[in-house]
Amino acid sequence: MNHSTTYNMYFVAVVCPQQLDEKVQRFKHWMKEQFGCVVALKSPAHITLIPPFWLENKKESEILQTLQDFKSDISELQIQLEGFSHFGKKILFVDVKKNPSLEGLKIQTEDHFFRLLGDIIKKDDRPFHPHITIATRDIRPGDFEKGWRYFSEKKFSETFCAKAISLLKLNLGKWNVIGEKYW
Repeated sequence: MNHSTTYNMYFVAVVCPQQLDEKVQRFKHWMKEQFGCVVALKSPAHITLIPPFWLENKKESEILQTLQDFKSDISELQIQLEGFSHFGKKILFVDVKKNPSLEGLKIQTEDHFFRLLGDIIKKDDRPFHPHITIATRDIRPGDFEKGWRYFSEKKFSETFCAKAISLLKLNLGKWNVIGEKYW
């Protein structure tokens, strides 16, 4: 199967507001300047709800409609970002404070997309640990230690109100928002 000609990659996320995205992009650019890390620069600052999946090009209108059909009973979602953390020695990120409403949104989003597109989207078996990635797969172990030393000493605290979920598509090596649904 040739994914590049008949399939595209997509994922569903809460995308951060532009002002916050600009702050997170500065962290990503620091990682690029210091260590050559560029993978995280391919997407806007976001919290993943449904991880990347492949979808046939001809089904894009179907997934956009699935997005538009999404409903949530969560009225307002305040998301707090507090400091930095990491997964192993592979991923550095801005930490998202535990939030039952965000966990509820994750479950509602997964259930909705899985019910309508269960043959395409798999439920994520890993525990939900919301975060905003600043460096990922292309960070070398020695560079991870230096990067973590830098970020572990930095203070960062922000809050934003999430009102929408977004569908992102990988196009020419960059993730772009192609649809949003306000609930």
